[in-house]
Amino acid sequence: MLRGLYTAATSMLANSRRMDVITNNLTNAETAGFKADTMTTRSFQDMLISRLNDPSVYQYSYVGPHNLGIHVDQVFTDFGEGSFEETNNPTDLALVGDGFFAVDFIPGGLTEEEADEVEPEVRYIRGGNFAVDADGYLVTPDGYYVHDSEGLPLYVGTTDFTVSREGVVTVGEEEMGTLRVVRFEDNSVLRKEGNNLFSVYTETDEFGDAIPAAEPEDIVPEIRQGFIEASNVDVAKEMVRMMETYRSYEVSQRVINMFDESLRLSVNEIARF
Repeated sequence: MLRGLYTAATSMLANSRRMDVITNNLTNAETAGFKADTMTTRSFQDMLISRLNDPSVYQYSYVGPHNLGIHVDQVFTDFGEGSFEETNNPTDLALVGDGFFAVDFIPGGLTEEEADEVEPEVRYIRGGNFAVDADGYLVTPDGYYVHDSEGLPLYVGTTDFTVSREGVVTVGEEEMGTLRVVRFEDNSVLRKEGNNLFSVYTETDEFGDAIPAAEPEDIVPEIRQGFIEASNVDVAKEMVRMMETYRSYEVSQRVINMFDESLRLSVNEIARF
């Protein structure tokens, strides 16, 4: 009987995690360049139940397989392209096709002195709703510097600049640099880090040693200035999934209540006889 409790409980835990993923998708339905996540589940490994110490059985025998429910397998990111929305804002840039802008990243929680001493790490972003900071550099909404083709912060000096489809940035007649856009052979190496940023996932071998991460390849992009790529979240589908997940969670909860009532009767009623 308790096995049924465990099975229903694992279903509730998995559905709770799925609801978190769906809620995050809906929350970011209006976030430029956001990529929706999908969670998959799988069953626990089957256990073979056998009969032991049973006086009616004279030899070891199998009862059959038993399973303890499901658990979260993996959360996949859909890197499909979102729709393009025209903003006519010169700092808004949209990538057509596969690719990511490269930006500097410094972990939060550091003092200004500590941040100055830390070597920035490279992160990747799809959303191109950029701005120009007080020093004239092109930055993300969170203040991360956007890279040029040399891997350095791109200085533009003003919001009155133009970007060609190949990523060349010019102010008047002066060329300020070229945006660095990269592509990965397999986007599954990317992991979300918050703030719409992606990092490269580094695997480890059986001894715990790091396996060299996949290196991005610089590409010649097609960039649309004055456009942003909208989130690829399908709100209607996510709402349907939310209702399905809620109903599944509710059914598992009822199953647990049924087992709880059965245990109560077993202890309080049957034990009297």
